[in-house]
Amino acid sequence: MDLYTMMKYYAGSDDPKNMEQTRDGNMINVFPTKKVILPVDVDLVRKNGTVNATDSVVSELRFEIPKNVLYKNDAAILNIIAANKWKRPIYFTSPYGELGFQQYLRQDGMTYRLVPVMNSEVNSDWVFDVMSKKFGFGNADKPGVYFDEENRRHLNSIRLQYAQAAGFLADNGRAEDAKKLLNKCDKMMLQENFPYGMVSRNQQHNQISLQLLYAAYRAGDMELANRISSSLKKDMEQQVAYYQSLRDTRRDNLAYEEERNNNLLRGLTGLEQQFKNPKPVTELPQTIPGNAAPATP
Repeated sequence: MDLYTMMKYYAGSDDPKNMEQTRDGNMINVFPTKKVILPVDVDLVRKNGTVNATDSVVSELRFEIPKNVLYKNDAAILNIIAANKWKRPIYFTSPYGELGFQQYLRQDGMTYRLVPVMNSEVNSDWVFDVMSKKFGFGNADKPGVYFDEENRRHLNSIRLQYAQAAGFLADNGRAEDAKKLLNKCDKMMLQENFPYGMVSRNQQHNQISLQLLYAAYRAGDMELANRISSSLKKDMEQQVAYYQSLRDTRRDNLAYEEERNNNLLRGLTGLEQQFKNPKPVTELPQTIPGNAAPATP
């Protein structure tokens, strides 16, 4: 069913014929199907810059809503998409997958834009331009600047986006461009202000640095990879020693953090072993937890 039709004549309808009655007698809106279609005005999206000249544009988006119950926030997102008709850009702060259209989201720097192009993970030319020339880093390149936990979280969001963009470029034959992004990120975040290895809530800091390490390996930047690896290993091994020094309930209370640290350390070791052998690596070792989601404000 066309998404616009579903949102207008079912989700937004007061017609009893398009509603259902609950056991207590209330009338509720229903969605007649999970499989929806969003038509694409190909001429419009090419004219207004939604897509690039080289993109293979689909004539319609097809996706399946994975939920059985949609709340108002879900309906609001679907309604915006349906009513927009590709006239204005729609962005998300993370690779939003809750409503089934994640295969049509493309990274544009720190955000993800809805585009009528399937499985185009990164808007590579645009991303390379803005991330190499225009991104700011909140004075993280100035010696002696202190960043508290909240600001470290935002810097980690930037570091993660650089890791993902550089990794994508490296995987698509643009290793030199990937190195430029990685070196920009490294230069603009001084280690004395924001080290690669650092204790954090749920080990998110080290997990993101591990993603950057993986991108550096894929780009062939071994000098940067060695520095990231050394910083990570130092912090992780210090954490191992700390957890082992605890007794009784104190260690039990930190069991989750200890387990995550041990998993990341095994993942670090696995990456080092794989890249001592020049065979290409296409995915992270299974001992590394899934990619960290971008931290949103």
